[in-house]
Amino acid sequence: MMLGKIDFEEFKGLTSMPQEYASAWSAIGGVIGAGYKPLLCVGKQLVRGMKYYFIAEQTLTDKDATRHIMLVAITAFGGTYTVTDIEPLIL
Repeated sequence: MMLGKIDFEEFKGLTSMPQEYASAWSAIGGVIGAGYKPLLCVGKQLVRGMKYYFIAEQTLTDKDATRHIMLVAITAFGGTYTVTDIEPLIL
């Protein structure tokens, strides 16, 4: 894998999510104020550590349980997973 290049995954959904993606997704539990359900594993990018990309459904903890579709990036570095970016997808 080349530094900075994004490798897109061919699998769809979560039934075939590789273990490395499942391990990265576990970091999302530390986000407060919303729940996240992974919809699609997009790919990974070698930067300072490995960055994993997901498309996810966000459900806010407001009275209406407002939902959005988000791009979630989680970075693995030094054995630690950190949510590094959560951005709305504009359709």
